[in-house]
Amino acid sequence: MRTEGDVREFPRYSISEAAFYVRIPVTTLHAWTQGQDYVTATGVHRMFRPLITLADKKNKLLSFYNLVEAHILRSTTERGVPFKNVRKALDYVQETIPGKHPLLTHDFETSGKELFIQHLGETINATAHGQRVMREILDKYLTLIPRDGYGLPIRVFPINSRRLAIDPLFSSGKPIVRDRGITASVLWGRNKSGESIPEIAKDYGLAEVEVKEAIEDYEWKAAA
Repeated sequence: MRTEGDVREFPRYSISEAAFYVRIPVTTLHAWTQGQDYVTATGVHRMFRPLITLADKKNKLLSFYNLVEAHILRSTTERGVPFKNVRKALDYVQETIPGKHPLLTHDFETSGKELFIQHLGETINATAHGQRVMREILDKYLTLIPRDGYGLPIRVFPINSRRLAIDPLFSSGKPIVRDRGITASVLWGRNKSGESIPEIAKDYGLAEVEVKEAIEDYEWKAAA
């Protein structure tokens, strides 16, 4: 299914960089990758295990697969699901779908997501409506992940992005213009240096709307 040379497993993103690409606060991704402290009813300090196992724990670097896991977990932030509930739901998924990256598998996309939703806690599962809304949100994120023949991610389209894609085979996994392979940060940088959108579009053989929307999509990352 995967080889040891799979570039999708290579450590490449710092926590701050990955957070910008996935469009979540750095503090959130830090908790997801490092774990989160909590206090028991008896006042004892403990720690929830991380939601994401870093590709390089020593240097705190995420792989492309880790980045996609963060993208999927971002769905839970839209409903304000507490860390402990997500950790519990992940435990159930991992029991059912063994392996390094159960969230990324075809099994999760088809049946595992239902198990995940069922164990997110009472806030989500109190009503059929709550489950349906969470399912729709999760599906929104899953449909942004093109997959290979084994059902594993080959790229991801950042949420709320019209033009950007992240592909581990292009630009060292940095955001690129979809179907073009042009690094978004280059377009953004040239525009910020004073070059007009028509000039940039002409140089790269892009439509002006492609350049404009790619730059606007990248603004979130640059401003974060």
